[in-house]
Amino acid sequence: MLVADPWFWAFLAALGWGLCTGLVGSRTLGRDLHLGIALVLLAEVPRALLPLPFVFQPRIEAGRPVLIAVGVAVLAVSVFFATPVIRIAPFTAPARHEPLRTDGLYSVVRHPLMVCDVFWPLGLSLIFRSIIGIALTPAWLLAVWTLTQVEEESLVREYGDSYRDFQARVPRLFPRLHSTGP
Repeated sequence: MLVADPWFWAFLAALGWGLCTGLVGSRTLGRDLHLGIALVLLAEVPRALLPLPFVFQPRIEAGRPVLIAVGVAVLAVSVFFATPVIRIAPFTAPARHEPLRTDGLYSVVRHPLMVCDVFWPLGLSLIFRSIIGIALTPAWLLAVWTLTQVEEESLVREYGDSYRDFQARVPRLFPRLHSTGP
């Protein structure tokens, strides 16, 4: 049965990510909110379904309580990184009429929502002990990295030197760890 195949869900998610990348890079299609929502759903919903118990796949058997606790922690931290979305126009390409956000979590990473997009599926995969879901985390990271590359080209096009300065100060996805001592 197709809905029980984890590779079916992975394929749909990858298709969604690819189409989202094209959307973000397009000046015309990138402004279509409904298309943006549809493509984000195509990228995200399969990743939520992939680790669930009705999808047949190898499961980690040992350490279930620890995996669940770590999964909940990863999920909580990743969802925290999604909170800046309430301050932007999501599901569309960058637009000059929107202010460039550089404060809050944006002062830690340039794409906090994309940090969430890498790690929330990992949290669910740990909770449901999905080996395939865990193994796909590097693929999701690659998809996010590619999407952010295209998005950054759009952001430079829209905001110019302001965005280039932001790029020079703030890392793309992973916060820098600064030491406080000498």
